[in-house]
Amino acid sequence: RCSGIRMSWDGPLSSVKLILQGKNFELSPTVKNYVEEKLGKAVQKHSHLVREVDVRLSVRGGELGKGPKLRRCEATLFTKKHGVIRAEEDADSVYGSIDMVSSIIQRKLRKIKEKDSDHGRHMKGFDRLKVRDSDADEEEAVELLDEEDDDVQEDIVRTKYFEMAPLTVSEAVEQMENVDHDFYGFRNEETGEINIIYRREAGGYGIIIPKQEKKS
Repeated sequence: RCSGIRMSWDGPLSSVKLILQGKNFELSPTVKNYVEEKLGKAVQKHSHLVREVDVRLSVRGGELGKGPKLRRCEATLFTKKHGVIRAEEDADSVYGSIDMVSSIIQRKLRKIKEKDSDHGRHMKGFDRLKVRDSDADEEEAVELLDEEDDDVQEDIVRTKYFEMAPLTVSEAVEQMENVDHDFYGFRNEETGEINIIYRREAGGYGIIIPKQEKKS
């Protein structure tokens, strides 16, 4: 059972859209007000960076599945210039999960603001990012992608289309961190090619770059 409502903030946050959804969870007025208050505080000082906040509340486990019954809060922020920011947390109470997600969102927005201030997101260079592109790292990345698909059925059940604006390597790393993924596909601003940046188990980042075929 799913439900969803569109909400709005007043004052400095009036330009930011807020969408709240519930899955197997009743969106009571108390919960709505709590989401509006907590996420509002997290976004308020950085509202100029954000255009939309999507929040999804759900219940996992217990009579609905395996493991203990937990309340999950998932928040997706669509920013104006910095792509997507995601946070997801489980807790015994819905208020606890909302609190944790709000803290994560606030921290990520603060980090983006700090990078903008010192022009950190415009820094280029693999050494600064500790990026590696050796054959060994490529094998590591393939293993990582395989691990992500261990529990996924072979049939393709969903297709997503999205714009892929050119990014520098440092911007791609920032996007990967914002969505809490271990790898991220992007169009390299310098070459126009599709590359994959990923987090290395040994630390730092790796990048997969397609090999150019030699012209005969």
